[in-house]
Amino acid sequence: MNSNDSESDEILNNIEKAEKRLNPIVHDEKKRLDDMWEIVRESIPKLWTEPIPVLVFSCNRPAAIRDHLQKLIKLRPSKDSFPITVSQDCDNAKVADEVKKFGDQVEYIKHTSGINANIEIPPRYKRRKSYFYISRHYKLALTHIFSNNSYSTVIITEDDLDIAPDFFSYFSSTRYLLEKDPHLYCVSAWNDNGKLEHIDWNANATLYRSDFFGGLGWMMARRQWEEFEPKWPDKFWDDWMREPAQRKGRQCIRPEISRTGMMVHGKKGVSKGQFYAKHLSKIKMSNFSINFEKLDLDYLLPKNFENKMDKDLADAVLIELKNITSSTWQPKVENMKVKIVYTGKAHFVNIAKKLGIMNEFRSGIPRTAYNGIVTCFFKKTRLFLVPDRSKVAIYDPTW
Repeated sequence: MNSNDSESDEILNNIEKAEKRLNPIVHDEKKRLDDMWEIVRESIPKLWTEPIPVLVFSCNRPAAIRDHLQKLIKLRPSKDSFPITVSQDCDNAKVADEVKKFGDQVEYIKHTSGINANIEIPPRYKRRKSYFYISRHYKLALTHIFSNNSYSTVIITEDDLDIAPDFFSYFSSTRYLLEKDPHLYCVSAWNDNGKLEHIDWNANATLYRSDFFGGLGWMMARRQWEEFEPKWPDKFWDDWMREPAQRKGRQCIRPEISRTGMMVHGKKGVSKGQFYAKHLSKIKMSNFSINFEKLDLDYLLPKNFENKMDKDLADAVLIELKNITSSTWQPKVENMKVKIVYTGKAHFVNIAKKLGIMNEFRSGIPRTAYNGIVTCFFKKTRLFLVPDRSKVAIYDPTW
C-alpha cells in the first residue's frame, strides 16, 4: 500500500467519524425545527382576519358576469374583507360594460385576448385551442392578484357559478387550515358527487378531505401560487393540478353539499354544454346558511380525519352492491354506515355506474376520493366504496 492509499483511508475514516458525530446533531436540529413549526401552527388563529380576494374569470357572457357579481356583492360581508377582481380575456365589450356598472364595488382587469396573443398551438390541439387561452388567462390573472398586492390568499370563481348563502363563511373559516396543514393545497366549494340523491341534506355542515382537486369555486394560499407559477402549464391547467408532480400527496377540503352551483349560463362555454345537462346542472347547491365560524373544524386536520375515517369504516357493515341497489333496501338503523369493497378500476366503474356517481379518474384518482375511498349518501345510508388494499394501488396513474 502506498502513501496515497493510506492518506485516502485516513480521510475516509475521518469523514465516517464526522458523519457519526453530525448525524445526531442534524437529526436533533430537524426535530427542533419541526417542533418549532408545530408550535407556530398551533398558534395560528382560526378566525382569519386578512382580506381574501375573489378572482372572477370572465370571457364572453354578459348576463353571466352580471348575475354572478350581483350574488357575490349581495352575500359578501364587506368589500374590504372580500375584494372582487374580474379578469376578462375575450374581446367582448358587453361583458366590460356589465362589469363597469358595478363601479368601485369591483376591480376590472382586461388582458389581450388569447386569440390575439400569438399562442403557438400544436396542430393536434387546434380543435381544443380554447384550453390554451384559458390556461394563459389563469396565469395572467393570478399573477396580477399576487404580484400587485400583498394578499396571502385567493378565492377563484367563474362567471357561470352560483354561490351559496354561506359561501364566504365557508372559505373564511377553512382558511386557517391551509396555514396550519402543509398537506393541504386547496379548499373547494364543489362536490363532484353532489347530486340530490347522493348527499345527506342533514349533514349540511359536514366537510371532508379529498385527494381530488374539484375546482369550480376554490381557494389557495399565496405560497401555493409561488410554487405553481414558474411551471404553470400551457393547457388543461386543472388536470395538471391533479398530477402527482403537482399534488405531491396533498389534499383539498370539500363539502358534503356544494357551496357553488352551475347557473344556466354554463350551457354556453368551452365544453359547449356537453357536461351541463348530464352532470353540472344536477349538482345541488346548499341553500342553508351555516355559520362555520362557530364550528370546530380541527377534525379536518390529517390525523384527526384519518382517525375519524378509520372509525367510520370500522363501524360500516360490509355489503354487496346488489344489496343496496335492491328495490327493497332500507337502512336497519338511523345513520347506518355500509361499505362495498372494489378490486380494480373496472370493478369501481361498474359499482359507480350502478349507483349513479362519477366513475371517471384523473391521474388515477376517482373524483372526491380520500385514500382511494369514495363516500356518498345512497338510499338514506352512508356508503363507502373502499379499495381492496391487496389488489388496488393508491393511486395508479394509468387508470
